[in-house]
Amino acid sequence: MASGFEQQGRVGRRRANSGSPRTGSRLVRVNAEEDAALMRLAAHQNMSVPRLLVESALRPDTSVSRADIQELITTLFGLSQQISAVGVNLNQIAKVANASGEVPDDLGNVFQGLKQLYFKTEQAIDEVASVKGEYL
Repeated sequence: MASGFEQQGRVGRRRANSGSPRTGSRLVRVNAEEDAALMRLAAHQNMSVPRLLVESALRPDTSVSRADIQELITTLFGLSQQISAVGVNLNQIAKVANASGEVPDDLGNVFQGLKQLYFKTEQAIDEVASVKGEYL
């Protein structure tokens, strides 16, 4: 069953309610090609065309789209899961080392993987930190 939003032929999500009333409105005239491009871009970013126009105009860094930010969030979530898996592996290695008194041969590989993951995480965090603007 389609929502009222979809029944009206709209794509994406609308902006959240504002603390203060939105009394201003702007009329923007576009030709057919521009309208189609705006509709495609809004659909790609899962938002309405008015929301796309407001966020695009008010975002200080216009080189970063909502889709880019969502991709970064997904990357960070994946890295978080990998870090968790490495933590589990380190716990298993510690358990074996405590029980047998010997350190497994693959410990160097685990630390090398952890080091690579650390640098990937740092790079992703730097990319997310470079995104500025309260309208994102």
